[in-house]
Amino acid sequence: MPPKEKVESSEQVLQAVILADSFDERFQPITLETARCLLPLCNVPLISYTFEFLAVAGVQEVFVFCCSHSDKVKAFVKNYEKTSNMKINTIVSQELMSVGDAMRELDAKQLIDTDFILVTGDVVSNMKLDQVLEEHRARRQADKSAIMTMVLKKASPQHRSRSVGDGSLFVLDQGSKECLHYQPVKAFKSTREDRRMTMNMEIFDKHPEVQIRNDLIDCQVDICSVEVPALFTENFDYQDIRADFVHGILTSDLLGKTIHFHEVSDVYAARVRSTQMYDAVSKDIISRWTFPMVPDSNLQVGDCYEYRRGLVYKEKSVVLSRTCVVEEKVVIGANTQIAERAVLSNCVIGKNCIIGANVKIDNAYIWDNVVIKDNCVVQHSIIANNAVLEQGVTINKGCLISFKVTVGANTTVPAYSRLTALAEGEEDDSDAELISDPAVVGATGRGRCFTEAEGSDDDDEEEDPKNKQVNMLAFDMSELVLAAKEQEDSASDFESEASDLEDDQISPEEELDREVAATLDRAFQDGHDVDIAALELNTLRMATFSNFLEMRKRVIPGVLKHIDPVAKPGSGKTAKEILSRWGPLVGKMIHDEDDQLDGAHVLHRVCATLFQDVAQAQKVFAPALRYFYDEDILEEDAILQWYHSERSQQGTEIEKKLREVATPMIQYLEQSDSDESDDDDEEEDEDSE
Repeated sequence: MPPKEKVESSEQVLQAVILADSFDERFQPITLETARCLLPLCNVPLISYTFEFLAVAGVQEVFVFCCSHSDKVKAFVKNYEKTSNMKINTIVSQELMSVGDAMRELDAKQLIDTDFILVTGDVVSNMKLDQVLEEHRARRQADKSAIMTMVLKKASPQHRSRSVGDGSLFVLDQGSKECLHYQPVKAFKSTREDRRMTMNMEIFDKHPEVQIRNDLIDCQVDICSVEVPALFTENFDYQDIRADFVHGILTSDLLGKTIHFHEVSDVYAARVRSTQMYDAVSKDIISRWTFPMVPDSNLQVGDCYEYRRGLVYKEKSVVLSRTCVVEEKVVIGANTQIAERAVLSNCVIGKNCIIGANVKIDNAYIWDNVVIKDNCVVQHSIIANNAVLEQGVTINKGCLISFKVTVGANTTVPAYSRLTALAEGEEDDSDAELISDPAVVGATGRGRCFTEAEGSDDDDEEEDPKNKQVNMLAFDMSELVLAAKEQEDSASDFESEASDLEDDQISPEEELDREVAATLDRAFQDGHDVDIAALELNTLRMATFSNFLEMRKRVIPGVLKHIDPVAKPGSGKTAKEILSRWGPLVGKMIHDEDDQLDGAHVLHRVCATLFQDVAQAQKVFAPALRYFYDEDILEEDAILQWYHSERSQQGTEIEKKLREVATPMIQYLEQSDSDESDDDDEEEDEDSE
């Protein structure tokens, strides 16, 4: 009887485990000097969002496992606990190398004696866990072999809060809520095996009706039984919670355990697992998708943000000059000063920053105590604490400027550069002498370029390097397409001589190119219905673990190449005739706002590439853009966003000419918006009278 009473008592205390370490190097060199979970997200330490999520769930006791920068994590947790109703324990182990090590440590210390919530320290979510906890406990009561419930969020394949390079494919039984098979899906597959899914066919004997899903965000929020840490101990080769543990449990005939899922759709949940996701989640917070976890909720003690029109948040002590321009989606921290004619848009500015005159900051994240002097331009980058940009500096997109770096006057930092003020081979503050590189930071600068070799991960040697690229801040998938095209052009002679190479030597991208082209050619030649062609393409997409972005890049040119710009009506080859017949197929590759914007960019680029003669390209692009608008495949907002984007304005000469062709249509759309706005104002005036 006493043991039973102990269990009942412990069940009343809801416990959670936070894995504070990421066990990867995606934020280096910044994370050489601080823990990823302490990085500011909209000026709030990342782990604060995780704590808030757990507090709302009713968690009473939290165990934070950490390894790197443990002193900083402990200090933050100790300070945070003073204003929290949760008891927070920090468990430090300098030997943790993976999630598996943390779970084995948890089992060894016997800290958990009931079901618990397992999350990473980079989760941002506003969902409540009452229902999933209730379902998990009921399942455990009926079946002790049900050891884990994963929380999965439904989202379109191109949803902004989905990690581009890290996807998941789940085989699910909706009736029993059981996960039957799991497979990680990378954007680019190195081997033929990576492009295939292998399942035990006995699954279909027990589960005659299953769903194969790749439209789910795995935010790695799990409800675990006490058996989970013990299973990690028993299976010492388990390192990753999904690729090893979940996959191992589901494919084991000996363990006899089951894993279930709980699907949500009307809440927010995401992990800041890369700089690409840092950007996406920051934008979601600013756009209030994470409500009530938004800047003006003031999650940190001492914060005092005000919410203003245009999704602008600023603290009261901010000093704005009269001629500075704060556009939309901007967060500005306390005691920051913005000088004359500075322009801020889609950005976060930390506390105690000084922004000089004529500075332009767009889509960038400026942390605390940063000085940006006059005439600087910062595009889509992260500038860490105490960095200094001297006058006239340009930071191109995708850069990570780490702590205390100084970039000298009139220096241009190339796109995707990573700068650090640490000496090579050093971590955190050290006495090692830094040898600055004037070619990178200028003659008066302080810092050096952090190289790919320094941040190499032995475990990722076999992974396609493009998977790292697509997870980078501001990375544009079209750059990979253009690079691949250049490689194809330069190697065309070699390819013709080596056409008899074995199939295994064909790259995944080439194989997908061939399959899509063959599918479209059959559809055109045999006169298939659009629905049949779409079904074949969707089957191909699922079989190759591709996404709709990859399909659009191939389907749009595959349709447009059949247009003859000089054909006469009735030939079946004019833009109007081809689009009327096959345009709906393109529409089946477009599902949300992000898809529409990407579709407009692909259409623009493809027309400029397929038709080298400007006049011919214009005869295809203009009617195509109009057709997609009239058929609601591309909506007005997406077309306007494409037209005004920096990307559409900086293309080739042909692309610029095509953009000019769209100007009358853009003017028409903007005028229509203006007229509707005037009509609404008149109606409001009449109502007020």
